[in-house]
Amino acid sequence: MGEVDEKAFKNACNLRFPPEEAEIKALELCSLWQEKLKNPQWYPVKVTTDDKGNPQEILNEDDELLRNLKDEWGDEIYDAVTTAFHEMNEYNPSGRYVVPELWNYKENRKATLKEVINYIFKQLKTLKRKR
Repeated sequence: MGEVDEKAFKNACNLRFPPEEAEIKALELCSLWQEKLKNPQWYPVKVTTDDKGNPQEILNEDDELLRNLKDEWGDEIYDAVTTAFHEMNEYNPSGRYVVPELWNYKENRKATLKEVINYIFKQLKTLKRKR
């Protein structure tokens, strides 16, 4: 959780650069933004209170880095970076590093413990058959 999606960067760079250069530029840009997300000095969040007086963190749309990113590269990359930031902030706000997470890609959500155990047992069964 908290890793920037490379597909968004590849899609955007394929539109702007020749094919032989696009993948390199996409990886450079993705690495640059992954490092920016790790920087504890940059915190594009503002705290507001809801109706009940509880504090809520929302993304600051006026943040200069995010605004420049959206203007220069578009919504797809902006969404990839903000999603990674939210995930990083949710899972590890103090350290801001990527946390591995088991994922259910079919349903686009975190995998439950039951799903993980079932998957492991299926893998073990296929290994036993091959011997």
